[in-house]
Amino acid sequence: MPARIGSGRKVIPMIIKDAKGTRERSREKIVAPPSDKIAIPPSNLNKRAKQIFQHLVKNRLMHLGLASASHTEMLALLCREMEQLERLDAFLLDNGFTRKVIIGEDAEGNPLYSAKMWPEVNIQKDTSRHVHALMNEFGLSPASAQKVGKPPEKKKKDDKERFFD
Repeated sequence: MPARIGSGRKVIPMIIKDAKGTRERSREKIVAPPSDKIAIPPSNLNKRAKQIFQHLVKNRLMHLGLASASHTEMLALLCREMEQLERLDAFLLDNGFTRKVIIGEDAEGNPLYSAKMWPEVNIQKDTSRHVHALMNEFGLSPASAQKVGKPPEKKKKDDKERFFD
């Protein structure tokens, strides 16, 4: 019989584990909280990649609570890949996906041509896959946006909650 949703092991609060004496620090997940500072574009990005970086931080990631300086390197990688994808798209728009290649001569000495794909087509495919994966990491695609969700709002603790902390 298949397992039901939510039928896994229940999470026991730390207070109860402390009271029972069963708390083990080795089993606790230690996740460093992200920095409160806003990400700024690294100097190694070119002008267009910096523009993309600033657009993502201000218009997209700030609302999700992911514009932290802790994510600067991944954001820089995403922006560099997005800029490269823009350049590849422009190149392929101007030149098409194939080029003429001389493969020999016919009996009369006229050149024979064949169509060959530009190497930029494969680079574009790989880059777009990488951009898609990185956008999923930040919740910037429609499906991943639902998984990331809205950042939790900080609430004030009342006297009871402060007493039990």
